[in-house]
Amino acid sequence: MKKINTFLLGTALFGLLAFASEKVYVFKFSEPQINYHWQNLEAIKLMMDQSALPHNQVKQAVGAIDSLQKDMRSVLTIDTTAQPIK
Repeated sequence: MKKINTFLLGTALFGLLAFASEKVYVFKFSEPQINYHWQNLEAIKLMMDQSALPHNQVKQAVGAIDSLQKDMRSVLTIDTTAQPIK
């Protein structure tokens, strides 16, 4: 019984630690900076679409960029109290 309790306690502890280990990163960009990078990502997608790469490679790369942009949009917050980035 002691081994079962130890196993369950260890499993629960591992589960809590695994959940707590998720990290959130915050990147701060000025509006001109984020617009510049967004336009670069769009230009890369267009170049890849017009390239001679195999279709499946283009789809994979464009999908990765779309996923990044989707995540950027979903977590975007505007901090009007922050000092401009120099």
